[in-house]
Amino acid sequence: MGRTPSRLGDYLAGRTTPSALVLIDLEEAAEQASRRAWMRAADVVDAVAETSGSDPVWALRLLLQGRDQARALGTPARRAIWATGTPTRRLHGPWKVLTYAILRACVDDGRPMPRWLVAPTPLRVPWEPFPVRGARPVDEGLARLGIRINEHELVTA
Repeated sequence: MGRTPSRLGDYLAGRTTPSALVLIDLEEAAEQASRRAWMRAADVVDAVAETSGSDPVWALRLLLQGRDQARALGTPARRAIWATGTPTRRLHGPWKVLTYAILRACVDDGRPMPRWLVAPTPLRVPWEPFPVRGARPVDEGLARLGIRINEHELVTA
């Protein structure tokens, strides 16, 4: 929405009065949030945490779906909503590194980033969520974090 979190806090506390345009933007953001049919970053983490232990293919599908939805959000209000909330489930180990790396890549263009979305720490032991095919290229960014996965696995139809 073009406003810092501290400025929004000033509005909420009554220390500053927003302009009419800001009020319209806030109203639009609230309306969009109530009708939201796409996943916020926190929703993506919860979905991956819920499914990664039992169905890693589905967990990756949900992660990539959340990434693609984040990239498609066109308005500043929707981008701001994407960054709200906190996951209710915790991710650990390689799935946390993979999920956080993918979600952080969504905000490389200056979009709002959730406060809890820290930079992933590289894994000590390399991890392959799926068998790596030698004939296909491995994603270099994830490989630097210790995750070996073919680039092809990160493409959605």
